[in-house]
Amino acid sequence: MRRLALVLVLPLLAGCGPGDRSAPALYKRYCARCHGAQGEGPRRPNKLYPYMDLLASPMVRKGDRAAVRQQIVDGEGPMPSFRRRLTREEAERLVEFTLGLPSRKTGS
Repeated sequence: MRRLALVLVLPLLAGCGPGDRSAPALYKRYCARCHGAQGEGPRRPNKLYPYMDLLASPMVRKGDRAAVRQQIVDGEGPMPSFRRRLTREEAERLVEFTLGLPSRKTGS
């Protein structure tokens, strides 16, 4: 009986690794809480931090990869640094994903 239980539990434990580290999954995990599922920011405008709406962010609108990367890695103001949570490759994937948000929102 113990073997049967072990055989049933082991496949479940195999899926308990670090999880999905794709750009959409990383965005959902680390960014969507503040920036919204589609980068639209909070429902109520926040005058102190207007660029929680990534679709209105000058760095995103200009496609400034370096500025977006620095913001993700170093943080600023209320935004925390993700330097210790993301690898360089994951940060790059998030930069690419973030810069693509305006086109995803408009359906282009």
